[in-house]
Amino acid sequence: MALPGAPAPAPAAAPAPPPPPTVLMAVRAGLAGPCLLPPLPAAAALRLQLSVQAADGGQRRFRLGLRHTEADGGTTVAEYDLKDVAYRVRSPTCHELTVLGSPAEPMVFTFEEEREAQKALDTTLASQASSLPAAAGGVSAEQDPEEALVSELAEKEDLALQLAQAIEYGDEEAAARCAVALARQQATLSILFKESNYPTEEISMKVVVEDATSSASITIRVRAHTTIATLKQQVFQDYGFHPLVQRWIIGQCLCVDERTVSSYGIRGDGDTAFLYLLSAKTAELTEQRYEEDQAQVMLRSTSSPARAAAAEGRKYNTLPNMSPKKGWGDEAGRKMDIAEISQHLDALQLGDLFGAQPKPAAASLPSPVPTGWSCPKCTFINKPTRPGCEMCSADRPEDYVVPGGYKPDETELWRMQQEQEGILQYQQALEAERLKNFQQLLELEEEVLVPNRELLECRICYQRVAPGEGVLLRECLHNFCRECLRQVINYSEEPAVACPFRDDSYACGSHLQEREIRALVSPEEYRRFLERSLALAERRSRDSFHCKTPDCRGWCIYEDSVNEFRCPVCRALNCLLCKAIHEGRNCRQYQDDLRLRAQNDAAARQTTDMLQTLVQLGEAMHCPTCRIVVQKKDGCDWIRCTVCHTEICWVTKGPRWGPRGPGDTSGGCRCNVNGQRCHPRCQNCH
Repeated sequence: MALPGAPAPAPAAAPAPPPPPTVLMAVRAGLAGPCLLPPLPAAAALRLQLSVQAADGGQRRFRLGLRHTEADGGTTVAEYDLKDVAYRVRSPTCHELTVLGSPAEPMVFTFEEEREAQKALDTTLASQASSLPAAAGGVSAEQDPEEALVSELAEKEDLALQLAQAIEYGDEEAAARCAVALARQQATLSILFKESNYPTEEISMKVVVEDATSSASITIRVRAHTTIATLKQQVFQDYGFHPLVQRWIIGQCLCVDERTVSSYGIRGDGDTAFLYLLSAKTAELTEQRYEEDQAQVMLRSTSSPARAAAAEGRKYNTLPNMSPKKGWGDEAGRKMDIAEISQHLDALQLGDLFGAQPKPAAASLPSPVPTGWSCPKCTFINKPTRPGCEMCSADRPEDYVVPGGYKPDETELWRMQQEQEGILQYQQALEAERLKNFQQLLELEEEVLVPNRELLECRICYQRVAPGEGVLLRECLHNFCRECLRQVINYSEEPAVACPFRDDSYACGSHLQEREIRALVSPEEYRRFLERSLALAERRSRDSFHCKTPDCRGWCIYEDSVNEFRCPVCRALNCLLCKAIHEGRNCRQYQDDLRLRAQNDAAARQTTDMLQTLVQLGEAMHCPTCRIVVQKKDGCDWIRCTVCHTEICWVTKGPRWGPRGPGDTSGGCRCNVNGQRCHPRCQNCH
């Protein structure tokens, strides 16, 4: 009871309202097809919204709802707890929501943009993973770190188990949630098939065991789920071959430890595998490690009854049981010899048929060594006729000879036939290529000019020449532009036009062909070129005679028995003895008349005296061949006699060339022979 005058007690405080939910995602969406929702207007604008709100016990409650847009009032059409729905993807812009435990058809959402659809998917899956008990918990400030670590490991293991169960039952949504949660925690997993996924029958696998010197065929019992690592340990435990020296090849593949024999194609009895044994040195296997690993294997086999039973179950294998080799330290690089395996194969196989009853060693016969050549790289025994290794493609040793009485099997005959067909096809393709090249050469030969195929730079004018606008010379394959070659032809004083290619160390000695010259110049230029060639031929011919008619171009090459020349141009009769035209008079009459005219002609005498003075002053000289007076007015030191056309060196007053004509440096002035000039005053211009 309150005292008089005391203030009245305050009313009890009302409980605080829960905080409003936090919107994590809101995207525009539309409904496609019938669903469990009430009918909506055709043009209704909807929004898919994901929100989170705090719940009792520090938990979070995720809600996925479908609402009208704010323009339509923002009312809620439907809303579900995230843990009660399954969310999956149909297409990049179409998702599906199924209410777990509801028989109604799932709701199908369509999105206007792929970006919004991806945002809805990522946010929903991440929230589903966060809503799982393993992901919702955290480490409180008061929690012990060791307890937190144990709790975290337990949560990850639960997630891994849930992931395995979801995959096994085909629940894609649950598998996705668990995978996302594990990925966010960066958990390290090892995902393997259970043995129940494989056939349970044992397989008799044929194994060809080889090292660098010998080989043998054996049989090992395996199961489809046996991994290569397990197979290596099995061989090590029973026969003493360490896993480091074992190289398994199945189906022409070098096997890796993690895969099973069934993944390489071992599925039934008689399937073949190859086991290659390396040397301890190559495998970097020490004696200490071998002994340690061998001791561990022996301890496991003796301490585990299950292992002993398994070993007992494998006693019908056809490899002999082996103990660690003696004297390993003396020969560390020695190849693991398996000759003893070959010696006991027949006896062991027969013993298996009769209940593994031992047979005297003296009665056992050695296994025949397979015919063929051993690969120097991988030691694989190849068929005698095979040119390269079937496994590593290494070449067959050059000194190997196929045995004389060897008969190939059907597979080898087929391979040899394929090789012969391949060689024949190659030869046919090569011959077709040769014929094609020959046809191209014939087509080029028929062309007057060979055009350039690529962009080039003319070595004369240094201009770029586009493809097809230049000329490739046939004899030397040098390229030039057409205009430069035309100028070379027009200014050439030789009938054989030389290739104009020059550099610091090389000058091309090839010449243009006649058809190339005719195609590069105009008809008038070609006519002048022929006239120059004829004039040069006349000058260089020792027994040539030019018609004495003024301005006549006729000339001939005479023989000693011929004394007269009828010019085919002017039809005048020339006397080859007098070197003149004296028709109607004989040679004696003409010479007498010539002497009389010289005695009575004062002008002729005056001219003779002037020429002799020029010779004495060095301004004129006698031709070394015909002895007429020749004079150099101006220019270089190279001149030519106007009568006999002898080429003369002015500074030496002698012939330019030797007795064989132009180019003969055995005589003449020998200018520029061995880099020496012919005279101190030589201008080096001839």
